Amino acid sequence: MTLHLLDDLGVLTQRAQVFLTKHARVGSLDQHEIQREWYECTDLHGNVIAGPDGGLDRLQAFVAQYGGLTFCQERPGCTGKHLQSYVFDGVVQSGWTQTESGNWIAEVGALEGWPLILDWSTARIGIHIYAPETWIANSLVNLVESAALGQSLHPDTGWRKAVMLGRGPSWGLEAESLERLRAEVPEVPVASSPWNHWLMDDDIAVHGWQATYEPARRVAVMAWYRSTEGRRRIEAAVGPLADG
Repeated sequence: MTLHLLDDLGVLTQRAQVFLTKHARVGSLDQHEIQREWYECTDLHGNVIAGPDGGLDRLQAFVAQYGGLTFCQERPGCTGKHLQSYVFDGVVQSGWTQTESGNWIAEVGALEGWPLILDWSTARIGIHIYAPETWIANSLVNLVESAALGQSLHPDTGWRKAVMLGRGPSWGLEAESLERLRAEVPEVPVASSPWNHWLMDDDIAVHGWQATYEPARRVAVMAWYRSTEGRRRIEAAVGPLADG
């Protein structure tokens, strides 16, 4: 029997376990509800085809492990509002669709109205915005770890956002700052993916991600520090920061 993620927190880091206890919710998911609600596989042109072997079983297993789960995005300081959350389906309500690359994807949830998708061959998680393969995480656990790291950067624990002179807090840093800071700060593999990078040590945290709200997916970068030494190191890499 497959355990739901909230019943098997040992697969997560301690930080992610704490995050889920504070920021995750799950609907009233009964094992009897984990069934076929709608399952039909289609090709590139929308024609119904057989689909991958064991496709329904794969989706039922995903729902059994993650169904009904809702948790916040990488937003420091949620303060219990749980806005802009990832929401995963409590029943199987999608089949597999073939993509131009030859992969299979299935809709398994939603983010602010955009479908969240699962990749058949790799278990990657994506958002169906400009293309059906806009990937954001290596797996659902990887997505949880990323959100947990972001939510741990509360101002009340001493973290302060790095803001460049002449810019507002929402602008963040220049894209090239990610590589400059990578030479100074180690990556956090459990929370990172090719589209979403977290760097962190005792004094600095850096988040660099490929934006999903535009087709080009430019790299956006935010950084935080919690000591004078951390600020000094960021300034050495990106230039003077604004006070605040």
